[in-house]
Amino acid sequence: MAEQKKQSYDVIVVGSGASGGWACKRLAEAGLKVALLEAGRPQSDKNFSEHKPAFELKYRNLAQEIVRKTRPIQSIFEVCSEYNYDWFVNDLEEPYTTPAGQPFNWMGRLRMTGGRTNVWGRISLRFSDRQRRGA
Repeated sequence: MAEQKKQSYDVIVVGSGASGGWACKRLAEAGLKVALLEAGRPQSDKNFSEHKPAFELKYRNLAQEIVRKTRPIQSIFEVCSEYNYDWFVNDLEEPYTTPAGQPFNWMGRLRMTGGRTNVWGRISLRFSDRQRRGA
């Protein structure tokens, strides 16, 4: 095995989504040596199938129960469908826990370079204090 050269970085950014990608850009422009860690696989144009007609899909996007079998939480997120379910984590293979009495459905967990920006619907809700209190 070849001897590995030790690398050092000023900053390590985890995730290449909207925040991580932008942070890397700005930090690198400022002259810092940046390492970007990504858990997802590379994204390419061929992966974007949302404009395919449904008849080109195996189940014509009519069998949501197929998606729910391996992505019971991710499929609650209406964007997770036969068109792109393989972008989302398999909830059975990558479970997570929450404190007792404080359930949280962590939807939109993607394993794809760029993260959730791949399924962003061009909307950024900003809730006021009134909405947070449930009023």
